[in-house]
Amino acid sequence: MLFVVVIIGPPLLRRARLPGIIGLLLGGFLIGPHGLDLIGAGNTTVPELGQLGLLYLMFVAGVELDLALLRVHRRAVIAFGLITFAIPMTLGTVIGFSQHWELPAALLLGSLLASHTLLVYPTVRDAGLSTHAAVATAVGATVLTDTASLVVLAAVSGSQLDGGSAGTIGLQIALGLGVLIIFTLVVLPRVARLAFRQLGTDRVVRYLLAIASFLAAATLADSFGIEGIVGPSSPAWA
Repeated sequence: MLFVVVIIGPPLLRRARLPGIIGLLLGGFLIGPHGLDLIGAGNTTVPELGQLGLLYLMFVAGVELDLALLRVHRRAVIAFGLITFAIPMTLGTVIGFSQHWELPAALLLGSLLASHTLLVYPTVRDAGLSTHAAVATAVGATVLTDTASLVVLAAVSGSQLDGGSAGTIGLQIALGLGVLIIFTLVVLPRVARLAFRQLGTDRVVRYLLAIASFLAAATLADSFGIEGIVGPSSPAWA
């Protein structure tokens, strides 16, 4: 049933001139535990496939982001990213405190509201707008807000572990981000160039290298307590 939804859902919605991703969302709800319950709540395969899809989506957005265009509009990216992170983060935290939640819970609510999504990015890309200044600004800001939100999430989750001091957690996150930046900006480009020289540049090689690259970046991020999608969003190696 899962693959029926994946194969049939998007084309049906495209015929109605709606984004194909809506077909996946509606189909997933229909066969899920809150719909026909064809796939139970205890199923672990679907969440894992969903996580893989999210990693791939962030990777594709990062790869297709024009860094030259991003540098031109870097002020807009930074400003938009900070505004769209700070306002929901502040409001979410205030709402949490108004409900008499403790600080970690309030911060978690704020980080959930502050993160963006790239669910409609495939539709924008298919329309040929991926290099538009507004799209580049939105995608760049999404990378910033998601990274900041996930850093907050890592700090909150780490603070709830036994023996997790604020200094230790902060050092681990800072070290993880530093290693991740070096890996995606320095190591991956060199590995990619070496692989292309040795194996060629046909579609199969490029596809397998792409899969291995974003999975490696996600695994590295996760090993430092940072959510995996931070790694694949880096576009620089490609």
